[in-house]
Parts: sequence; structure tokens; C-alpha cells
Amino acid sequence: MKRFKGPLNNGPFWLLLFIFCGLLPVIYCPWSVVYAAVDDIIEHIQKEYSVVKDIKGRFSQRSFLKDLERTEDYSGRFFIKKPSYIRWEYSRPRDEEVIINGDRLWIYRKAEGQVLRSVFEEGSYSQLPIALLNGLGDLRKDFYVKTTGDTTLELTPRHKMGIIKKIELVTDTNGFPVKGFTIFDLYDNSVTITIDDVVLNTGLDDSLFSFQIPAGVEVFDLNQ
Repeated sequence: MKRFKGPLNNGPFWLLLFIFCGLLPVIYCPWSVVYAAVDDIIEHIQKEYSVVKDIKGRFSQRSFLKDLERTEDYSGRFFIKKPSYIRWEYSRPRDEEVIINGDRLWIYRKAEGQVLRSVFEEGSYSQLPIALLNGLGDLRKDFYVKTTGDTTLELTPRHKMGIIKKIELVTDTNGFPVKGFTIFDLYDNSVTITIDDVVLNTGLDDSLFSFQIPAGVEVFDLNQ
């Protein structure tokens, strides 16, 4: 099996994917009350988190790459099932799928005819920090949390989480409780996500998170 030596070109994706699983508890929160303090918000998030089993929806992504001074726009759909199943599908022109099933990871690049395969473990967190929040139950454990506006929470990691610097989460008190979020990294890159058409607890089947390597593609093992 080949070892992948080229750049992943997915830096913004890892940051993006990171927050979606962390948002499971947040997205479900019905934000129908005005909280007087951050502690009140967190308490409600933790309470609602326990009833979330799975989530699906659509996303729009805007990535700012500092070194290139370039902005890239993507969109697609996502599926998440607790505790450790994720499927992330980009629409064309990116045309890419990312699947995590327990401790296994696949990145299928259709246009390039490539599959990147990896064992997912704690050492992968610098590239796949999403796993840190897949099954999140305690915001205070991993983040310093503060408000930066009437509808914005700022989450700063208490300990190293790859290259994550901070996360800004924008809430909505008039409709769906989360408008979107922005992830900032240590190199001044940022990813802004807008989520839409979110549906909870539909009973997503485990088969959705299975991946069969297509015939004729190159397979690269990232752990070798």
C-alpha cells in the first residue's frame, strides 16, 4: 500500500469538521430564553446534549487562507451519529467525501481517483480535532468560555487542540439557535460555517458511515 507524501490541502477542513461534532449539543438547544450569564447557557447546553443521537443537514463554508491571501467557498451536506460516526460530503467542484467510523478514517477524492486511509487515534487530533468534541458533554472541561456580544460565544481551548486558536459561535434567539461559527487557527487562517436544513434524531443507519474502496483508485496509508 502506498504512503501518502503530498500535502493534504485540507487544513481548513479539519478545523471545520472539528466543530460540527462539538455543535451537537449546541445545535439542539432551543434558545428560547435570554440567559443572564455564560454559566446559564452552558448548563442548558449540557442538559440538551444528552438527548441528541444523530444530526444531518447542509453547510456552506468560507475558508480564508492567510499565506495565499485567498478565500475559498464550498458547500455540501453532513451526517453525524454519536458517539463516533461522521460523514462529510462536499459538492462539486470539490467533490470529496470524508468518513470516520470509530477509529477508522477515509478521505475519498473522486476527481483525483485517490483514497487516503488512516487509523484514527489520539495522535491524529492535530489533523482531526473534531474527535475531541464528538460526544462533548462539558464545555468548561475543554474551553474557557465567554460572551463577546449578545449572540456570540467565544471558546478558547484550555489545552492544545491541534492548531485551533479559538472558536466564535453565533447564536440566534429568533429562530434556529445557531446561525454559524468561525474557527481561527494559530496561522491566522479562518473557516466560517453556515448551517441549514438541520434535522435531529432521524435514526441514521450505521451503513451510512461504512466505506468500500472503489475499484481502480489509488490508496494511500497516512499512518505508515
